[in-house]
Amino acid sequence: MRKSNLYYLTISAMFTALIAVGAFIKVPMPLLPFTMQTFFTMLACFILPRNYSSLSAGLYMILGLIGLPIFTSGGGLAYVLTPGFGYLIGFVVANYVAGGFFKHRNSVKPVDYFVAGILNILVVYLCGLGYWYLLANVFTSSSIGLWPLVMNGFLLTLPGDIVKLAVAVPVATKIRRHLMN
Repeated sequence: MRKSNLYYLTISAMFTALIAVGAFIKVPMPLLPFTMQTFFTMLACFILPRNYSSLSAGLYMILGLIGLPIFTSGGGLAYVLTPGFGYLIGFVVANYVAGGFFKHRNSVKPVDYFVAGILNILVVYLCGLGYWYLLANVFTSSSIGLWPLVMNGFLLTLPGDIVKLAVAVPVATKIRRHLMN
């Protein structure tokens, strides 16, 4: 049975709210906190068609930019000048790219979730690290070297993202079975 646009919009809105809640479930780190946002963006990617999973992350970003304090460190337009904003852009891009992995699959196996999850994580990091580097070294007077960037923006948080992926796969399997049938 084909689901309606309203059905997917409702679930997208739910994921927008979950991503916002995930911003407040955090472990402080030196420059960027470890949060549960990536867990919920991965779930959205695994459960929704890619346009809708990107919509959920994009709506989260828009709501924060218009001033709702739903980002890890607040909200508002000034957030575009923080290193973490690139990761928010990455959520939108990653959900679209990794969500495309499921586009033509009738049945999804756990290994498919892992592959899409790794792709999702890599795209988020690519956007996040690239934005942070450009922000620090081109657009502002601060600067960051490649090693501190990789250490603080990737290596310290990657193990947690792998654990979140390992938890997201069985959760997505159960949710998808109930929501999408």
